Amino acid sequence: MKKIINFLFILLISCEFNLSSKIDKTYITITFDDQDNSIYFNALPIMNEFGFKATNVINTGRIGLENLLDWNQVEELEFEHRWETAGHTLHHVNLPDCTLEEAEYEIGQDWENLVNHNLSHETFALPGGHATPRDFEIILRYYQNIRNSRDFKMKYPVDRKYIGYFFYQSSYTAEDAIARIQRGQSNRECLVVLGFHKIKEETGNAPDNCKPDDFRIIMEYLDLNGFEVLTIKEVAERMSN
Repeated sequence: MKKIINFLFILLISCEFNLSSKIDKTYITITFDDQDNSIYFNALPIMNEFGFKATNVINTGRIGLENLLDWNQVEELEFEHRWETAGHTLHHVNLPDCTLEEAEYEIGQDWENLVNHNLSHETFALPGGHATPRDFEIILRYYQNIRNSRDFKMKYPVDRKYIGYFFYQSSYTAEDAIARIQRGQSNRECLVVLGFHKIKEETGNAPDNCKPDDFRIIMEYLDLNGFEVLTIKEVAERMSN
């Protein structure tokens, strides 16, 4: 009996330690939306330097269009570089504006395209962050994880159906992203999602670009400070109930 009690005590302490470590540690997820090919040419080499991977959020109906990723690049990112691929509707539609049939097609066919290419198909990111209860119902027929487009505190355990998102904008600098990471640590958030779209030297009129030098500074900060960078799928598996 004494041995059993000691075993249970050790097991309890171990569980408390594991839970505490999850609560006290801030994980990072990096996402790229809308398949701009600068992700492949500019972001990927930088991330590979540090051994980081990302969640690649794509509209499968737009793959291969001018200046966008093609299927070979999407598959390389997942199969060779261990990125996760996530759904985003076929054509980046605003779901609340769609009829029921349109929403079902945009979400369901997008998921089927991922499956047909043997890509990850557990995660969906809301286009523009907009969805009605009807849309959530459709999404959850196919996906387990839903990334929002709002930045909010995420505490353990992560709600797989409501994952937050810090949207990097062209007016930002690396220091803005680093400040968000530091705020996450101060708030004892278990997860900070850094969301990017384009990684280009010239921003032009794009509201959602991060210059490569700024992107490198952010990655260097994560590396120097020992952050663990996970995909959304990995976060959901590790940090949810």
